[in-house]
Amino acid sequence: MKSAKKTATISQVAEILLSKKRVALFAHTNPDGDTVGSCVALCLALKKLGKEVSLFCDMDLSASLAQFIQGEIFSRVFQGSYDLLVAVDCGDANRLGEFYSVYNRFDETLTVDHHGGEYFSKYNCVTHYASTCQMIYEILRELHVELDNAIATSLYVGLSTDTGNFMHNNTDSASFLMAAELCKYGVDTEKIGRVFFKDTSLAETKLVASALSRLRTYYDDKLVLLYVTKKDLDELGLELSATSGLVQYAINVETAKVGVCITESKPNNYKVSMRGNGVSVRDICQEFGGGGHVAAAGCMISGFLEDVIEKIVRVVGYSL
Repeated sequence: MKSAKKTATISQVAEILLSKKRVALFAHTNPDGDTVGSCVALCLALKKLGKEVSLFCDMDLSASLAQFIQGEIFSRVFQGSYDLLVAVDCGDANRLGEFYSVYNRFDETLTVDHHGGEYFSKYNCVTHYASTCQMIYEILRELHVELDNAIATSLYVGLSTDTGNFMHNNTDSASFLMAAELCKYGVDTEKIGRVFFKDTSLAETKLVASALSRLRTYYDDKLVLLYVTKKDLDELGLELSATSGLVQYAINVETAKVGVCITESKPNNYKVSMRGNGVSVRDICQEFGGGGHVAAAGCMISGFLEDVIEKIVRVVGYSL
């Protein structure tokens, strides 16, 4: 029988990590900068303390993320023996993707997450920080681990991408103070800003054009929606991760209260990303079994494309 789920503070997380020798860290499916940066930073820090650490994710990292992880490898196949499994930046168990069943069978588990989501691990450190990397930053301070360029770079990637390069409304004074501290370790902020917020390949530019050509609006242009098919991605030679920024084109429309990007991940299965402007898209996504932040959330919906769109439009309408 599994132990009761417990709340854990930053200090208690540090104590738990210190007590374990072999640790497995899990990034969430369709990994973004925050989950990858958090995992890599914590992995490097724990290795400094003599721990045996492995990284797992059920999807390949984007080319943008891969160049900042300093040689650490995320495995798509679970293997090895561990004293603790850690879900990093996962608001609910389903975010573990293919590793859900492995994680769910294990007793010694820990969640470190800033989405304020559900308690699905034995120990749960769940906050409302701007990014999970901010939590990892504080955990490393509790562990008395000296930062270096690799750790600082990983943390900065997560912090900057989850705050929209410090433009989202989750950015606070703690975010800027942390960024200032990380810069002391030679973080290449210009490169990170360019790679994640400026650079785009020709194929990705064509994907944007295709998605924008299908843009739809509802409720007097308060809901702005666009979509990408699996055929689009295959023809352009792109992975699912290439769609991560498309939802911004929807929410950036000045009348938009909700922006939606729907991406076909496999036949009749759609990844939905939402952004809100004065509307809680987390509540909307929870209606479909997803979650996230008040202003940025996501979910997965199965069905035919037009049926999926109809469901989203109907549920969003209740919030407008």
